[in-house]
Amino acid sequence: MFHHLLTSGLALPDAESRAVQDFSLCIASNRIIAAGPRAELRAAYPAAPERYEPNLIMLPALVDSHDHGRGLGTTPLGVPDDLLEIWLPGLWSQPIISPYLAALYDGLRLLRSGVCTVAHSHNPRDWRRMDEEAAATIQGYRDAGIRVAFHPPLIDQNPLVYDDRAGFLASLSPALHPAAERFLAPVPLGRDEYLGLCNDLLRRFHDSQDHTVHIQISPAGGQWCSDELITAAVEFARTNQTRVQMHMLETRYQRAYARRRWGTTFPQHLDALGALGPWLTLAHMVWAEPDDAALLAERGVGVAHNPSSNLRLRSGVAPLPELLAAGVALGVGLDGHTLDEDQDMLRELRLA
Repeated sequence: MFHHLLTSGLALPDAESRAVQDFSLCIASNRIIAAGPRAELRAAYPAAPERYEPNLIMLPALVDSHDHGRGLGTTPLGVPDDLLEIWLPGLWSQPIISPYLAALYDGLRLLRSGVCTVAHSHNPRDWRRMDEEAAATIQGYRDAGIRVAFHPPLIDQNPLVYDDRAGFLASLSPALHPAAERFLAPVPLGRDEYLGLCNDLLRRFHDSQDHTVHIQISPAGGQWCSDELITAAVEFARTNQTRVQMHMLETRYQRAYARRRWGTTFPQHLDALGALGPWLTLAHMVWAEPDDAALLAERGVGVAHNPSSNLRLRSGVAPLPELLAAGVALGVGLDGHTLDEDQDMLRELRLA
């Protein structure tokens, strides 16, 4: 087996250790088989060629915990930033970009930023062809050389407003009904079809050995998904030993929706459904309430924090100190919506 050494002048071997000088990795094929001081690895593998970079810092590869793999930002494509609920319908005005090229380009930008794993929350351009879009997106990331946790989404309620459809239409002038009804039309993908798609993607792409691709499941958000869909998604994830990722409490209106509908917080409602557990990641959580953090930590739920996106879409600032103090597992995601559309992970970490 061919070995080679990679050495940097300074290294941060893990999140807890102090920086060390002249740190080496021994790599065989595509795996790190040894790590430690340069002198020790040089002695253990005397015949291995070495790449020595005295002016660089080595650290573990970063994880983009929540993204959409748009490739190009939304502003250059004519969709200005606004409140999330106003901004989302505008995304349908964007030109269609090849999902393969978008993922390939995005993967290369992430690699340049030190990210080697991305949690990709897919934005379907054609719900009926999501299987084709999924295959192309996964291939794009793999050709870039990046690992992907792929989340095909589904929504089955509240596609435009968090309210009663008939009541909303009644509040509009008749001239606006045709435009509103286009956005209020249900997604043309039923729950059983969706679960079948997830099962097929799991069979075709899920890699539980080398972890190059994970197929996960994504009821897109609490306000967009019925209790039945959320429960079915959690059951699917637990049965297939995979994970669930949802958008959650991104805006104040979503918090108000939960209070109005159930008289409680979204995490407390999910807990009543049996949906909270170590299989679940919640993206955003800007409008978490004080009691939510302890509940999430107790259930082992992860949170993906997206500071740039939360600022650009006027969502606010997530309560990170409270989440961290409670012991919630926290990741940072670029959301495909960083301040300069640059997908710069180190900059996002500084902002966080």
